[in-house]
Amino acid sequence: MKPNSHQNSLTCLRALMAAAVFCLWPALPASAQSDGADDTGHKFELAKQYYGDCQDADDERFEQIRPYLKAFTDMEVMADTLADPARLARLMSVVNDPRTIHVMTKCATEPVMWETWMNGMTDFNKMTRVMMRFMNPNMYMSWMMAPMNPAMYQPMMQFMDPAYYTRWMTAMMNPVFYQPVTSLADPGWYTPRINWLMNPQSMQPMFNMMNYGMPVPGAARAPVEPAEDAAPAESE
Repeated sequence: MKPNSHQNSLTCLRALMAAAVFCLWPALPASAQSDGADDTGHKFELAKQYYGDCQDADDERFEQIRPYLKAFTDMEVMADTLADPARLARLMSVVNDPRTIHVMTKCATEPVMWETWMNGMTDFNKMTRVMMRFMNPNMYMSWMMAPMNPAMYQPMMQFMDPAYYTRWMTAMMNPVFYQPVTSLADPGWYTPRINWLMNPQSMQPMFNMMNYGMPVPGAARAPVEPAEDAAPAESE
């Protein structure tokens, strides 16, 4: 084999290996991709408090739905959920609950939630990993096979449960369910939110993303010192 042909074969082999790693990377578990991929930094303290305000809600039930709520605080978790039809169906089943709706609407208006979204959406590395997940062909194959997956139809079984309708009727008669709307009439509700919007530190992640890769103004460059001449060889 000629040297050029051998070199071309090695180049093609390396390209195929890189493509395989690129495609299989999104299919790896989050723990295998990064040590802290599952740690969104969001503690769900307010979510747990708001969930406790609902009727027939306890800490055990909240811990069951907590992994699904992470999808709304971390884009990587949401991307993994969208890539798995059965997992997305389970998420829809969790969201189709008045207690979950109450928690989501309340938390969506909290500055701590805005900060979580701001940090996540402006994280270049995180968003790159999210886009790589959608380049995985296995995701599209899973969605093509989704109609034949029995797990896709499991969430529909809740509509045959009488307790489902009782839970919604009870929630509609609970004044706490309407707090996300009634709180808009409270002038004190706007104070912490306006303070967050007016605080320059709140928008700092967005500014950091806009300035990503740009040189810092006024930063002095280190002078390049000339290379020292090699010492002349001693003659014997």
